[in-house]
Amino acid sequence: MAARWPDPLRHGRSQAVLLVTSLLLGCGAEDEASTAGPDAGAAAGSGGREGGGGEPVVDGGNGGMATAGGPTFADDIAPFVGAHCSACHLEGGAAPFALQTYEQVKSMGAASLAALEAGRMPPWQADPECRHYERERLVAPADVARFAAWVAAEMPEGRAGVRAEPPTPAVNLAAPDLVTRAESPYVPDPARPDDYRCFPLDARFEADTYVVGNDVWPGEKAIVHHVLVYVVSPDQVAELEAADAAEEGVGYTCYGGPGVGNAGPMAAWVPGYQPNLLAPDHAQIVPAGARLVMQVHYNTLATAPLPDQTEVHLWTRPEVPGFEIVTRPLAHLDIEIPAGEAESVQTREFRNPTADTWEIVATGPHMHKLGKRIKVERLDGEGAPDACLVDIPAWDFNWQQSYRFRDGESVTVPPGGRLRLTCVYDNSAANQPVINGEQLSPRDVTWGEGTLDEMCLNYITMRRAYVPGTSAGQCAGYDMCRAACANPDAFECALNCGQADLGCAQCVLPNVFGEGGCARTTCLAPLAAAGECLRGCLGAVASGEGVVDCMTTTCPENYAALAACMDMAISDGACDDGLAECGIAR
Repeated sequence: MAARWPDPLRHGRSQAVLLVTSLLLGCGAEDEASTAGPDAGAAAGSGGREGGGGEPVVDGGNGGMATAGGPTFADDIAPFVGAHCSACHLEGGAAPFALQTYEQVKSMGAASLAALEAGRMPPWQADPECRHYERERLVAPADVARFAAWVAAEMPEGRAGVRAEPPTPAVNLAAPDLVTRAESPYVPDPARPDDYRCFPLDARFEADTYVVGNDVWPGEKAIVHHVLVYVVSPDQVAELEAADAAEEGVGYTCYGGPGVGNAGPMAAWVPGYQPNLLAPDHAQIVPAGARLVMQVHYNTLATAPLPDQTEVHLWTRPEVPGFEIVTRPLAHLDIEIPAGEAESVQTREFRNPTADTWEIVATGPHMHKLGKRIKVERLDGEGAPDACLVDIPAWDFNWQQSYRFRDGESVTVPPGGRLRLTCVYDNSAANQPVINGEQLSPRDVTWGEGTLDEMCLNYITMRRAYVPGTSAGQCAGYDMCRAACANPDAFECALNCGQADLGCAQCVLPNVFGEGGCARTTCLAPLAAAGECLRGCLGAVASGEGVVDCMTTTCPENYAALAACMDMAISDGACDDGLAECGIAR
């Protein structure tokens, strides 16, 4: 088991490393979120594409033009509904009713028109003024007018027997290559309205596996708030199994993340989430000997606990991909939303602390139910925005997803470059949640994993060239980072390289500073003196600022004393065992 945090590090932001690894879109998120760079997959329609004039047009139909005799279901409405509605509105789909046959669409014609005219359907939250994405669910005004004309004409069928068929997905969604789940159903603890439970999944991976698509199927959507699925590298499997065995019943309690696993989830589910399919020649890597752990957030404030056995469906490819997809959470952990404030703006900047350029190909924003707007921008050297990654001007908790940039597009962030995350919340009396028929009173809200807490979180999905054998361990990039250090055996190098990747930081920081770690056993006095400063700077792991940069600015004398002691400890081999638990050999 990983070492525990020492006394001076057990509270406040010292939990940041463990918290951010769980976030999903913290709850969740979509894909990439949520998953790693996926798009909406077989989301509600094939979405729009940009025509010559820049306006979204639909696939199918007559390009917004009615037939000579007026629009009919067979010739005009069925292609439109298939492209934009039927992927969710089908038997057994995510929507509460099907829209495929003439009778089904006609019965909902007036309601569908109202939803189209109000912009509620098809659901699409991202502002196209920021940027366009793969499989956008945008509808041109001409298509809405055509649908209105059909309703006004009493919805003629035209040719009989035509159905609204959703676009064919890139994979057969009815036949995943792998379905994995917990060993048995779990009933949430009614004493905890927000019950976080982690389940080691039953899948085993005897060889490197290249995942190109994923879909999470909640067993009981009424109580499942979000789902996150993490890859547990081979060197962490024993720790995962020990955590599972230490607690009675299926799975184990896991607030603040699963305790093991990489920094970004490989699959996720939140309300509105759809299957995630990666771009051609891209894959998420599950190394041979790895396992998957699934974190489920159950909320039983409004519904009695039910047995749940959520499933994860995966699609794979046999060929080695050209690109590996990875995710990284950007989490503003210090949000403070005053009671009654209708426009609470929370902003944080994140620096690329690595020596590599980030190539971002998707983004997955996440807030809870007080969320009003969320935006992510890249900043230039002067601190001004020069690229927009995503802007959700009217946040809707029930429609969350990851947004994949159009093929060939990416946003690059060079070493030292910055992204800015802005979250806006409405904490007024009129916007409070209703629990058991009673609207709550406003209260001060901060970061938290409960349904009534809030998050300001965005996942960035990055791609990088894949070299087989480089993704096996949680600290696979540590050696490369250390080789670039001026003094590879210095404490500064170990701290920077250990926290450059959040999955590695989740192991290195507790094993160096935790009980039994070399900092506590050999450098307790300077550690205690620097404890408050270190505790505050550990929050920099989430922001990308870097613990070393933070401490040398905030408490240079305390940091210098701690570094001098730790340099000797590393030189004497006192830290070897702790680093070895993270797969790092000196």
